[in-house]
Amino acid sequence: MRDEALRKALRETAVPVPAEAERRGLQVVEAAYAERPAPRGRRREGRRPALPRLVLAFSIATLLTALLLSPAGAAVRDWVGEVVGSSAPKPEPGLSEIPGGGRLLVQSAVGPWVVQPDGSRRRIGDYDEASWSPRGLFVAAAKGRALSALEPDGTPHWSVTADARVRQPRWSPSGFRIAYRSGRSLRVVAGDGTGDRLVNPDTAPVAPAWSPFGTPEVAYVNAEGQLRIADSEMSASRSGAPPDMAGAVAGRDVRQIEWGAGGRLILEVSPGGLHLQGMRLNKLEGRSEFRRRTALAIPAGATVVDAALAPRHPLAAAVVTHWRSAGTRSAVVVYGPKKRDPRRLLSVPGSLGEVAWSPDGKRLLVAWPGTNEWLFLPVGRGEGRAVAGVSNAFAPGGRKSSFPRVEGWCCGR
Repeated sequence: MRDEALRKALRETAVPVPAEAERRGLQVVEAAYAERPAPRGRRREGRRPALPRLVLAFSIATLLTALLLSPAGAAVRDWVGEVVGSSAPKPEPGLSEIPGGGRLLVQSAVGPWVVQPDGSRRRIGDYDEASWSPRGLFVAAAKGRALSALEPDGTPHWSVTADARVRQPRWSPSGFRIAYRSGRSLRVVAGDGTGDRLVNPDTAPVAPAWSPFGTPEVAYVNAEGQLRIADSEMSASRSGAPPDMAGAVAGRDVRQIEWGAGGRLILEVSPGGLHLQGMRLNKLEGRSEFRRRTALAIPAGATVVDAALAPRHPLAAAVVTHWRSAGTRSAVVVYGPKKRDPRRLLSVPGSLGEVAWSPDGKRLLVAWPGTNEWLFLPVGRGEGRAVAGVSNAFAPGGRKSSFPRVEGWCCGR
C-alpha cells in the first residue's frame, strides 16, 4: 500500500519547470512541426485529427524541457540557446555616426583611417599598423622598419628607423613612451622620438601592454610564452608565474594581452582560453606585483577569436566561435567581476571578428566580416545597431578591399 501511494504521488506531482525553459522547448517543437514534410494523399472527410501526433509533439516538448534542465543536457541547452538566442540588429546602409561618440582608428589595406563621431573619415597615410596615444592627440604608425608619430590628420612629427620590421606600437598612458616590437625584440622610445632602447631581445609576436598605475612598466610575452613585466627604464623584468608553473605557462599559446581595470587585471588571450592575472601596486617599491590568476569559463570546444578589457571596470568581452557539422556559430560574451557566469550578448551564424570597447565602457563594437558589417552592442540597456558596407567605406575609388580592422576606439576622459 505504501509503495502504491508513493507511485501515485509521483505520477500526480507536477515537475517544477521554469517558464522560460518550457517556452523554449515548445518553440523548438513548433518549429520542427511546421517544417515537417506534407502528408501524402488527401485525408478522408470526417476523419478525426491525428491525436497521436499531438500527443507525440507534447511528449517531445516535455522530454526536451526535462533534458534542458538536467546536467547531462548542458550541451543541448547551449545549442538551443544559440538557436533561439538574440539576433543581430538590422543593418543601416552606412555609418552616419559613432554610437556613443568617440573616434575610431581603423586599419585598412590602404592604410589607417580616423573616423570622427559624425561618421566622416580620413586616411592618414600609407602605414601597416597604427595605434592611438592616450588622449587621441597623436597616432603611432609603423611602416617597414620605420616608427612614426602623427597627428590625427596625418601630419608627421618624427620618425625613427629600427634594425628590423616595426610591429605593434603601443603608447604608454602617460604619453611619455612608446613600446614596439622590432623583429623579435621589444624596444621603447620616448614620446618625442628620443632615447630608443632595448627591453628584451627575444619576445613572442604579441603586442606589449603598459601599466595603468603610472609606473614605467610594460607587460609582454617572452619567446617561451611567459607573461613578464619589465621596467622600461632599467630593462629589468620579472615573471608572471612561479617557477613550478613555467612549463604550463609556456604551453598557453598567448596571442594577446591587455592591462586594464585601473591596473588591477591583465587579460591573457589564447585560442583555447582566457585568463585574468591579478595585479597590485606596491607603493613603497613603486612597482606592480602579481596576485592570483583566474581562468574564465568558455564553452567546451569553442575557440576564442578576440577579447578585450573594459576601459576602467573589471569587465571582459570575448568573441568565441564553434565549428560544427551544422555550421559555424559565433557568440559575444561578457564576463563580470567576482567570477560571475558569463553573459551572452549575441549569437549569430558564421564567424565574428575583433571586439572593442567604447571609451565609456557602455558599448562594444564587434566586426562581422562575413556580412561586411560592424555591430554596436550595448552592454547594459538599449538597442544595438549595425552598419553595412564597412569594407567599401575604406576602399578609395570603390575598388574591392579586405575587411578593415578596428585598432582603437578613442578616447576616455
